[in-house]
Amino acid sequence: MATVGVGVIGRAANVTDLSPNAASAGGDKFTAGRDVWLYMENTSGAPITVTVATPGTVRGLAIADLEIVVPAGGYAVRGPWPADVFGDAAGLVTLTYSTHVGLSFGAWKVGA
Repeated sequence: MATVGVGVIGRAANVTDLSPNAASAGGDKFTAGRDVWLYMENTSGAPITVTVATPGTVRGLAIADLEIVVPAGGYAVRGPWPADVFGDAAGLVTLTYSTHVGLSFGAWKVGA
């Protein structure tokens, strides 16, 4: 499982700074944040399900994990990812995939 950095989109951001990461076979993590959004692109010929772990609870009750279906040959954009719902003990959001083949993603926030 790889931990990827959250990119910052600013006036000086270059297109290469926004290049997505290839999804890892064992899943990936990124830093939670109320200002962070996730872009996922699927270049395969079948839909891919991305599962976002929700280790948080509401009054002691577990919150169901979030499943995002990224269409074949398409993309999905989701966010924000507040730590109190999606962050683990280290403040990281955990992603797992039905398959990582053909899937890339990036986590970004808008900065100065």
